[in-house]
Amino acid sequence: MTKVLLLKTYKARKPGVILDIPQAEAHSLESLGIGEILKEEQPAPKKAGKGSDAE
Repeated sequence: MTKVLLLKTYKARKPGVILDIPQAEAHSLESLGIGEILKEEQPAPKKAGKGSDAE
């Protein structure tokens, strides 16, 4: 599933709403200029290591 921010009204939903829809439909909405696919942020990698609690 892909998150899409609506830029125009779509299926009785107002602009500004975030939809969680299949990727194929998300690409279609983006191609038509109706929505914008939101990039999911990756969590920052944890540093392995030598912190104050490591022995």
